[in-house]
Amino acid sequence: MNIKKYLLPTAVLIITIIILIITVPKLIADRSGTNLDEGISHLKALEAKDISAIEQEIKQNKKDARAEALAQALEDGSVSLWAQFNDSAIYGDSRTVGFYTYDLLDESRVLAAGGLTIAGIPDYMDQMTMLNPSCLFLCTGLNDVSIGLWPTPEDYVASYEEAMQALMKALPDTEIYVNSIFPAQDPAFEQSTKWYKIPDYNEAIKAWCKEKGYHYIDNTAVFEAHSDLYDIDGIHFQKDFYQYWATNMLIEAAKQ
Repeated sequence: MNIKKYLLPTAVLIITIIILIITVPKLIADRSGTNLDEGISHLKALEAKDISAIEQEIKQNKKDARAEALAQALEDGSVSLWAQFNDSAIYGDSRTVGFYTYDLLDESRVLAAGGLTIAGIPDYMDQMTMLNPSCLFLCTGLNDVSIGLWPTPEDYVASYEEAMQALMKALPDTEIYVNSIFPAQDPAFEQSTKWYKIPDYNEAIKAWCKEKGYHYIDNTAVFEAHSDLYDIDGIHFQKDFYQYWATNMLIEAAKQ
């Protein structure tokens, strides 16, 4: 009776061991084979990539990581937003003037005045070369579109290219960033209906920068998130707007 009592459990245990002996090696082999196949596929994919493309991807990943770190530091206040512009210069029109009229940046580094366009860059070249900034942010466009000197976006980028060549020659050690043009909004169009064309000019500027390899800063997200911080004229900005604009410039510059 004792033998019969233990015979069935023993038989079950033996059968289980046999099954494990047969199936486990197969599972291991299948899994190893899958991992091996995936590894080989990954290596083949890397081989197919151009070395320069891989290097560019690595560089861009590093830049994106730095931009994310900067964005976090600005958000939590561990670094000063305005201190990041201590070795920079900003060129622009009456919108840009706000950077110093609101006491955000030193006036000597804000090369701006009402009515300025890219045509005024030569007038400020001496100041720019004297400052020799590490970064130069170009923030024109509002008057450029409405003044009538460049009736089409193509005309505008052709002149912008001439200005850019002059800047790069005068400031060989400076990184130059082209800001997209902030749109106007009602009631600004009562002054000029040409401002309806700002999106078209932005598309041309963006395409030109991409073609030439110039740094382009897209401010679309800033406008969409903070259009309520425009002045009542639908053209200029309230003080609080500038922190968002400046933050976007810094983060976008860090990615490039």
